[in-house]
Amino acid sequence: MVAALVIVLVVVGVVALATIPLMIRSTHRQRVETGQAVGRQPLMGSPAQVWTSRGERVLRELNATLAEQSAFAMLAADAEQVVMELRLTAGQVAELDHDLARIPVPSLEDEHRTLTVAVAEAEGTPAATDLARSLAAVDARLGSAARQRESRDALLARMQATVMELERARDELAELITGTTSAFSVSSDATAALAGRLDGLREGLVEVRGAANPEMGPAGQGHP
Repeated sequence: MVAALVIVLVVVGVVALATIPLMIRSTHRQRVETGQAVGRQPLMGSPAQVWTSRGERVLRELNATLAEQSAFAMLAADAEQVVMELRLTAGQVAELDHDLARIPVPSLEDEHRTLTVAVAEAEGTPAATDLARSLAAVDARLGSAARQRESRDALLARMQATVMELERARDELAELITGTTSAFSVSSDATAALAGRLDGLREGLVEVRGAANPEMGPAGQGHP
């Protein structure tokens, strides 16, 4: 009897251990699919955090507007995908900001000026080679910082444009629902037009994130 009980407990323990990785993978998948932020987050008050918050506010307003408008339900799902991409883009901006903070650009610029003079003065001396190597290393770090700043600025510019277009879509949808606009002659055409623009916003964010991080590839997209 005791031996049988021990065997049962061992089996239960093995099964429990085997399910832990599955639970972890399932939780991670759910977080990604729902757009829940994973990884480094932008600092409160930073441009990336501000644009993401504005996008999330628009999404809440759209959901409230569309709660009783089943004909436009697909637009809520499209807007959710846009905001998910905003969160992912904000995370990429946060990573770039973190990396940039580790590169002391002002002091490197001072070193670059000093080394440039030193290399010129040391031409033909035994120290010339090492001084040139030091200057090349400083050049490389400054170049890396410049490229990361350019990538971050491109991401932020796309986030800004996306949020403003999302706010525009919210306003147009409100007009469409209340029937106070003549911009669209047919409701189905209006819905399709808005859906197409929302999908374009999402694709734009995916594209600029891929350009900022070429190694991201298709797997880095928030939505296939």
